[in-house]
Amino acid sequence: MIKNKYLNWYLVGFTDAEGCFSISLKREKTTKFGWALDPVFQITQHKSNEKVLHFFKRQLHCGRIIEKSGQPNILVYLVDNRRQLVEKVIPFFKRYKLILKNNDFQKFTEIITDLENKLHSNKKTFIELIKKCFEMNLNGKQRKYELEFVLKNLKK
Repeated sequence: MIKNKYLNWYLVGFTDAEGCFSISLKREKTTKFGWALDPVFQITQHKSNEKVLHFFKRQLHCGRIIEKSGQPNILVYLVDNRRQLVEKVIPFFKRYKLILKNNDFQKFTEIITDLENKLHSNKKTFIELIKKCFEMNLNGKQRKYELEFVLKNLKK
């Protein structure tokens, strides 16, 4: 078995290549402004590489491994529980620094911290959080909604 110290650095390198820190924007009629910010950390792999997903789950002491919807040969390790992100994932990646994904991780951490501090309950700071989401992951390149659409469709 790989020593924990080396395994942790392996997981950091793996995350830099294959991981994703993201904040989904979901339309939610029941929320104050009609949108919800949903943070998630995930690693997607072919089922033949399932072992590495179990390394993540064991080392971070959280998350779950699921089959990707509509793709039975693809598995996803994901942590979408905000408490687990705050207590397990963020401290791990603060200790073991990312290189390529560090900018996304920093924004991810800032957004989650602001959510924890309830800054999303004020419309002005909620808009700032949304804009920060669009600065992540290649400036929101793969987002379902454009920034302008989200901002136009905020509840009063």
